[in-house]
Amino acid sequence: MEMKTSGLVLFVCAGLLLSGGVILSVSTAWNIFRMSYYFWTTDLGVELGSSVLIISGGLLCLPVCWLATLVPSYPKSVPILSTLMLSVTAALIVLSAGLSSMVDLSRAVRDPSGLNASMMRAMSMEALDPAVKGAFAAMQIELKCCGVESHGDWYNYRQTLPPACCGRIWTGKIGDHCDKRTYMPGCLRRTLDELRSFVNSLSMLCCALIIVMAVTLFATTYTLVSNVVDITNKSQQSLRIAYLSGNILQPNPTTSTNVFSPPSTLLNPPPNNPTANFYPSLQTPYNQG
Repeated sequence: MEMKTSGLVLFVCAGLLLSGGVILSVSTAWNIFRMSYYFWTTDLGVELGSSVLIISGGLLCLPVCWLATLVPSYPKSVPILSTLMLSVTAALIVLSAGLSSMVDLSRAVRDPSGLNASMMRAMSMEALDPAVKGAFAAMQIELKCCGVESHGDWYNYRQTLPPACCGRIWTGKIGDHCDKRTYMPGCLRRTLDELRSFVNSLSMLCCALIIVMAVTLFATTYTLVSNVVDITNKSQQSLRIAYLSGNILQPNPTTSTNVFSPPSTLLNPPPNNPTANFYPSLQTPYNQG
């Protein structure tokens, strides 16, 4: 994978993280706000509250997206690559922790008996706790149900049905009750269906984002390691320096007389013999006559 390919992969992952992180954070926050009545009507407050980790992991996708878009423009920047690696690692840890919290919630969905017992226990406190009264009314109107398993569960704790079984909010009057119920099914089955859909959708989004983050972390690590290797190879190249050999400056003793000494014929005068011709080429012609 070349540098341009890793930059293109990071750019694509940035777009996926931006859209996926926004969708995950907004949808999780909205569902938790909409299903806030479960904090009072069931014992799933801790499991639902741990969904804040998923919201935090989705929000961490935003700085990761911003850093990933900077890498194609600055592929040699080690601080940007290091910060991106740390951000992706932190987002992976937070999302993994949030996904593990969904295991407890899915276990509660697979065991309806525990959820049924917690809802019946909360129903017994409906007449004493206004928060529980309002939460049960909101749950029954939202899910269009009455009671836990059926509307007959209310007769175990009160003589009349609450106004929420008729689709009305309690006005605060003492005689305000439901004479003819509008919602027939119990809330347990509707609750299980809603929680199951909530767990499945969040798990799918979290798994998809974790895969994209893993690809982002791999591409970032490859880019960073490639830069380090290039810098190391450049620093290990041999430095070639041109220099003059000492033999040129220092004459060889065996040839110094021939190189630097002038010809002996130029320094020594010709012999005193006037008849001797020192230069052979200037010899006088021989006269035979």
